Amino acid sequence: MATDGIHSIFPPQERNYVAYYPFLRATHSFNPAVLESPVAGGCLDFVAGDLILLHSIHATGWGDGTSLSTNKRGWIPSNYCEPYDIPQVRPLLVAILNALVNPRADDGRSSQVAVTTIVSGVRNLLDGTDCLTRDSPLVRETEAINKSRRALLAEVSALVSCVKRQPPDHSISEDLVHRAHRVLVCAAAFLDTLDLDEYSYLPSPPPAEYTFETGSSVDGGGFAGPSLTFEYQPVSALARLNFLYDAALVCLGSFLNSSYVDTRAPAKLLLTTRRAAHACRELLAVVETVSSRASPIVYSLEEAKEAMYDRITAIVTAARDVVAAQCIENNGPESLLTESQNLIDAIVACVRTAGLCLAKAKYVLDRVGDFELEIDRRYLDYQLRSQLGESRRSSSKSESSYGMTAATSLDDEPWNLAPVSVSLPSDIEPEFKGKKTRTPLQDRIVFNADGQVQGGSLEALVKQLTANNAAPDALFVSTFFLTFRLFTTSTALAQALVHRFSSLSPDEPNVLAVRLRVYNALKGWMESHWRMETDNEAIPIIVDFAHGSLKSMLPFASARLLDLSKKVVDCDKPLVPRSMSKLGIDTSLGILLPDSSSVPTPIVNKLHLAIVARYVREGELPPSILDFDPLELARQVTVKESRLFCKIVPEELLGQEFSKKAGKSTAVNVKAMSSLSTDLANLIGESILAGDVPLKVRMNIIRHWIRVAEKCLELKNYNCLMAIACALQSSVILRLKKTWELLPPRYHSLFAELKGIIVYEKNYASYRTLLRNTSTPCIPYLGVYLTDLTFADEGNSDFRTFHPDMEDSSPIINFDKHVRTTKIIADLQRFQVPYRFQEVPELQAWLDVEIQRVHDMYLEDQHVLYRRSCMIEPKAGGTQAYGGIGAGIDVSAVTEGVSWSEERASG
Repeated sequence: MATDGIHSIFPPQERNYVAYYPFLRATHSFNPAVLESPVAGGCLDFVAGDLILLHSIHATGWGDGTSLSTNKRGWIPSNYCEPYDIPQVRPLLVAILNALVNPRADDGRSSQVAVTTIVSGVRNLLDGTDCLTRDSPLVRETEAINKSRRALLAEVSALVSCVKRQPPDHSISEDLVHRAHRVLVCAAAFLDTLDLDEYSYLPSPPPAEYTFETGSSVDGGGFAGPSLTFEYQPVSALARLNFLYDAALVCLGSFLNSSYVDTRAPAKLLLTTRRAAHACRELLAVVETVSSRASPIVYSLEEAKEAMYDRITAIVTAARDVVAAQCIENNGPESLLTESQNLIDAIVACVRTAGLCLAKAKYVLDRVGDFELEIDRRYLDYQLRSQLGESRRSSSKSESSYGMTAATSLDDEPWNLAPVSVSLPSDIEPEFKGKKTRTPLQDRIVFNADGQVQGGSLEALVKQLTANNAAPDALFVSTFFLTFRLFTTSTALAQALVHRFSSLSPDEPNVLAVRLRVYNALKGWMESHWRMETDNEAIPIIVDFAHGSLKSMLPFASARLLDLSKKVVDCDKPLVPRSMSKLGIDTSLGILLPDSSSVPTPIVNKLHLAIVARYVREGELPPSILDFDPLELARQVTVKESRLFCKIVPEELLGQEFSKKAGKSTAVNVKAMSSLSTDLANLIGESILAGDVPLKVRMNIIRHWIRVAEKCLELKNYNCLMAIACALQSSVILRLKKTWELLPPRYHSLFAELKGIIVYEKNYASYRTLLRNTSTPCIPYLGVYLTDLTFADEGNSDFRTFHPDMEDSSPIINFDKHVRTTKIIADLQRFQVPYRFQEVPELQAWLDVEIQRVHDMYLEDQHVLYRRSCMIEPKAGGTQAYGGIGAGIDVSAVTEGVSWSEERASG
C-alpha cells in the first residue's frame, strides 16, 4: 500500500521505518443498512467507541478501515470518527504500526519482534499513568482501574503465549494480528477508565516547544512542589489553548485530592485556590485573544467566557467560605461539610465551562486559522509533565505532600494567606457583563452548529463572501449570487463590494487576499450570474471602481472588469456557464452518459411513417395510437420533454416566478413543460374517448397507454409517467367501468404498481426514494420541485431576528431560506442531461400536430371530454351535468398549491 503523503509519528531524527496509518475512534454508531443502497454490503458496521485502523481514505470522505473489535474490514464514513492519538498510548500505536502494518522485510523474527515492541508499548502506558505495579495508589484505591488493568495484562499474556507456540522464524500470523488488536482495544478501555475516575486528571503532555525547569518552593505550611516559570517565546494559539486547558484541569482536579475538613489545611486551600484562579485566568486570556479575531462575533463563545468568569468567582467565594468555616471554632461539622460541598459543586461547574470555552475557541480557530500569540506577553509555564510525575510519586510517600496543589510563586509576589485576601483578580472581571452591545452592520451574521450561514445583513454577507481567512464554500457563493436579487438590488450589491474593498486598512491581516476576493466576486458575478435586464444598472459603479481604486492596486483586475463590463451589457446569457448540481447533492449516480454507440435504433417501419407523414401534411387518415410501438412512443415523448426540461434556468424557479400569470412570468420553460404535460394528458384522454369504437378497442387503447407508462418508467421519464397516470385516473376515464372490466388482471396489477410509485401519500415518499437512487439521464416530475419551492418560499420568512439579547435586534436577511431554495434547484439541475435517442421527424411532427389540436379543442370547449365519456357510458338516471373537475385533465393541479388553470384558460 502506498504511503506517500502520510506523515510519520516520529520526529525526523527518530524515524525508523514506520509509516503512520492513522487509528480512528468512532464518535457515532454506523449501520450500513440505513444507506438503502447496493453498496451498503461493503461498508463496515461499528458502534461509538470502536477503534478502527484506517488503511486509506478517498476524496469523498469514505475510508477503508478495519475494526479492531471485530477484525472486519470495509468502508467507513470518516465524519463518524475522530483521530485516536492519545499521548499515553502513542508508543503502543507505534509498536503496532511498526510490527504489524509495515514489518521489516529483512527481519526473520518478525513475530517475536512484534510482540516485544507491543509489550514495551503496554509497559510504557502503565508506567506513564503510574499503574505499572499492583501496589500503585491508583490501582489499589480504584476497583475499576484495577479491573481494566488486569484485563489489559491478560490480553498481553495471551499475545505472548500465542507467539511462544510459533517457531522462532515464523512470520506474523492472522491470529497474532487479531490478538494485537485486542491489546490495543483493552489499552483504550484502560485509558477510558482513568478518564472516568473522578480523582484522575491525565492531561496530554505539552508540546515540545515548552521548556520545563524543575524547581521547588516551600511555604510555611511545610509542603513542596515544582515552581512555575515564565516563557517569552510566542506559541500557537491552538497549542497554548490545549496546554492551558490541561493545566486548568490539573489545578481544579487538585481540589478533589485535598482534605478540606482538616482544620490544619486553610493555608493549603488558599494556595490551591490562588493557583487555580491563575490557571483559569491564563486560559481565559488566550480565549479572549482568539475571540478578538472572530469576525463576526461568536456569541456562544462570549457567553462561555462570561460563564467562566462567574465560575471562577464562585470557586473563590466558596473557598473563602470553607476557610472561614474551618477557622470558627464553634462551627459544627455539618456547616463545614455544607461549605465543602458547595466548593466541589463550583469546581465541577467550572470544569464543564472550561471545556465549553475550549470547544468554542477551537470552533473559531477552525474558521480563522491558527496563529502565533504576541511575542511580548509573558506566558506562565505550568510544567505539567514534572508536576504530574512528582505528584503521583510523592503522594504515596508522605501525607504532607499535596502534589499538584504545590505552593507556587507567581510574579514573585509574597502570598497573603488570610481568607479575605483571596479574590478574583480585578483585571479578569468581564467588561461586558450585564451589558448589551450594538453590533456593526458588517458583523450582523448568524451561523448554525455546522458553521453554515443562516442569516445576516447585506454588509455581513458581503464580508463573508470576501473573508480574509478562507474562501467561502461553493454553496454559499452560488446561493448568494443566485438569490441576492430577492433581498437587495444590483446597485446595492455593487456598492457593498466596492465599500468592502475601499474600507480595508493596509495593516489588516490578509488585506491583499480580501481585495482579490472582492475582485473575484465581481468577476464571477459578471461572468456567470449576470442578468442584463436587472444588473446593467450596476455597470457605472463597477466601471468607476475599475478606473479608480482597483486600477491603482490591482491593474490586471481593473482591465478584466472593464472588459467584462463591455461584454455583459448586451449579453442575455452567462459568459461562463455555471451549474449548481454539485452543491451538497450526491451526483455520483448522475455522472455517466452512454456513448454514441448506445443510441438505440427507432422501432418504426416505412409504411407507418408514410401514413403519419401524409396525415401531418394533408390531415387525412389519422393513424391509430395502437400503431405506435409503446417503447418508441415513450422515447419520442421523452425527447420532446427532455428538450424543454434542459432549457429551464434557475431564475425561472426563484420567488415563485412560475406561479405568475402568462405574459407576466419569465418562467417560460417551466410553463411550457407544464403545459405540455397537461396537453399530453388530454391527448391520452381524447385518444381513449375518440370515435364510436368497440368496447374492446377502447380497452386496448387503455392497455396500450399503460404499456407506454411502463416504458416511461424504464426510461426514467417520471414526468410523462405522472401525465399518463393522471389521465387514466381522471374522472372522465375512470368512470368507464365496463371498459376497465375488460382489462386483463395483469394490466390492472401493472397499473397499480405504476400508481404506487407516484402516489402523493407522505409527500411522494415512494417517488422521492426512487429519485434519490436514479442516475441520469432522467426527467423528474416537475410538480414535486415546484411544490417544494413554494413551501420553501412561503414557509420561511424573508427576515429573521439578529440576536434577541442585543440592544439592536433589527431584522437581518434570512439566508437559510435561500439556501433551501438553492439546494432544491441544484437537485433539479443534476438531472438536466439530454437523452441519446434518435429523433424521428415524422413522429415528432405528429406529436406537435396532435398536441396542438387537443390544446385548441380544450380551449374551445373545456367539457368536451366529459360529454364524450357520458355518451359512451351514460350516468345512472340519464343526467349529464357538467362538472369542472371532470371537464379536462390538468396534471399540474395534482400538485397542491400549483395550478395552471388560469394560464391554460387564457391561452
